[in-house]
Amino acid sequence: MLFRFYIFVILSLRNYLFFLKIILCLWLSVNDLFLLSLIKIKTFFMMKKILIFLFVFIFAFVVFYFWGSSPRMNQNDYNQIKVFVEKPAVETDTLSVMTFNIGWLSGMTNNLPVSRDSALYAQNLRKAVSVLAQYNPDIIGFQEIDIDAKRSFYYNQPDSLAHYLNYLNGALAVNWDKKYVPFPYWPLKYHFGKLISGQYVLSNLEILKNDFVVLPKPIHAPFYYNAFYLERLIQKTWLKTNKGDLLVMNVHLEAFDQETRLVHVERVIEEYLLYADRLPVLLIGDFNSRAMSAEGPLNESARKMFEIPGIGVAITDSLFALNPKANYTFSSGEPIEKIDYIFYNTKFIKKIDMRVVQETEQASDHFPVWMRFVIK
Repeated sequence: MLFRFYIFVILSLRNYLFFLKIILCLWLSVNDLFLLSLIKIKTFFMMKKILIFLFVFIFAFVVFYFWGSSPRMNQNDYNQIKVFVEKPAVETDTLSVMTFNIGWLSGMTNNLPVSRDSALYAQNLRKAVSVLAQYNPDIIGFQEIDIDAKRSFYYNQPDSLAHYLNYLNGALAVNWDKKYVPFPYWPLKYHFGKLISGQYVLSNLEILKNDFVVLPKPIHAPFYYNAFYLERLIQKTWLKTNKGDLLVMNVHLEAFDQETRLVHVERVIEEYLLYADRLPVLLIGDFNSRAMSAEGPLNESARKMFEIPGIGVAITDSLFALNPKANYTFSSGEPIEKIDYIFYNTKFIKKIDMRVVQETEQASDHFPVWMRFVIK
């Protein structure tokens, strides 16, 4: 009997242990399912947060893209003629012209992510005014001149120059009008932000008409880059002289994309040839190209300019060869190349004198080019 009892107890314990195993397995399975459910729930919420973040980021980017790249000015005001003082226009056979990429008077800080103050602009304005007053050009074509921009403390630079130099009138062609320019990219505090800038012709000759041609944006740049990028222009300003009308074509060509710059030069040549046989034409500005003659490097876009029949240039190749350093126009901190030019049609214009005006020092990162001439 005792033996049977032991057998019964052992079998009962085995059954009990087996039952416990089943219970334990069930519990573990339920627990695993619970944990798995928790993981899935956490993953779901994490994915939801990521998706919400991505949606908010994309929405904010789209809103910023359309807002930041939109204009601040009425586009009908991009082309303006302004009379500064009531005085007689210049009447003389001998005239002078200057081209000056003024670099929004930021000196050697142009496009750099650095801190600036208004004293820098006041200092560079004084320097520019003192040198320009010495040369007193009858016509000045400016590039990169700010009208109403955060980066230059919202000074109207053409108005300031016209006031201090006592110019009769000026012609504006706006080429950069954005509510917010996110450049330089980093740090954010150095972004240009609000920006209205352009090209400008100041003159003591009466301005009769002003117009401009918009050139293509960089060919290889993405759409979002071009949305915030400046327009490159051919500004056309007609002036009254005692020999009839004079056309000034003030240009600022692509700086970073060589293929686009070649397209720009071809378009400039087309525009120039429309007028070159009809009236005196001064073609001036920042070509962002180092070519000095028709024998210059093939990849230099401005080389094509020297191939035009009947075209003259202020700083010739032979003059440049005599003293290259004195004829470099960029950069003013360490001059190494000539990228600013004055061209003219020899059929109507005779050059008398010329020079690169390096006395402006570092008021801009460019030096002006000056030429005295007569209309035949």
